Amino acid sequence: MNKGFTLIEVLVSLVILSLIGLICAQILSSAIESEQSSSNKLNEIKELSLSSTIIRRDLRQAVNVPSRDFYGDQLPSTFYYDQLSNSIIFNTSIKNLSLSSSNINRVQYILDNNFFIRKQYFSSSPYNEEDYSQTNLLNGVDDLEFTFMHQNKWYQEWPIDKTTSRIFPELIRIDFSISNADYFWLIDPNIEFIYEG
Repeated sequence: MNKGFTLIEVLVSLVILSLIGLICAQILSSAIESEQSSSNKLNEIKELSLSSTIIRRDLRQAVNVPSRDFYGDQLPSTFYYDQLSNSIIFNTSIKNLSLSSSNINRVQYILDNNFFIRKQYFSSSPYNEEDYSQTNLLNGVDDLEFTFMHQNKWYQEWPIDKTTSRIFPELIRIDFSISNADYFWLIDPNIEFIYEG
């Protein structure tokens, strides 16, 4: 006599297989989400690291010389914090292959539509506001804030007075948020000499 499977045994087997399939699908989905989250975090760390390297390089190569605004008037200091645009402006030495342009270029770091941007002008005193190259360093940035140390005290503005208009801050702190995570960079420009002019 041939003995086969009863309907109840088949149904129980299907339920067990369904449960195993559901558990496997959840494990796979969780693994994919975890891998994507790790990948996003790694990309964010790479962007933060690269951006930090770029701004530190610019400040290490900074040149303590005055520059002019787009109307030909001298900027208030050799390192300038523009409170209206919440940006820092200074000159830095950038090697280029062109013999017709200067190695000293103005750079500006600014927050625009949640992008932390580096603008590089093609001279230390550009006359055309639109004559620059732009690099979007970080996306999704909120609450960008610059503070400056002078004689062991932090200030929300730069220059503070006539003396500080000819020097760089001892330290520059940049605070910002990305995706509800708070970050800060502490940068030492390491420029000790005072501009005499």
